[in-house]
Amino acid sequence: MAEMDVGARIRYFRHLRGLSQEQLALQAGLNTAFLGHLERGLKSPTITTLEKLVNALNITFEELFAEGTSMPDPDRELALKQIELLIRDLSSEQLNRLVSIIQAILEFS
Repeated sequence: MAEMDVGARIRYFRHLRGLSQEQLALQAGLNTAFLGHLERGLKSPTITTLEKLVNALNITFEELFAEGTSMPDPDRELALKQIELLIRDLSSEQLNRLVSIIQAILEFS
């Protein structure tokens, strides 16, 4: 069984949520420097600290520790979230036109 980099997973979910270290530390009630040490693997979190982090990140322990799942590219995930925000309020007609445009672009590529 490979060792899991919990700090990297915390950083991944923090980036996915669009939070700075300072913002996450504040929401979790942690010291910013300590969070930085956790993310770099210089410190090990207690269960209490992990609980604060999963609550602040709005994830479960299962998501944090999911074995065998690679972490998606945070830049890709952020781009998808941005697209979702941009299209959220479009009408059905606008969404259908957008789908047609995307399909045309993908066929051209």
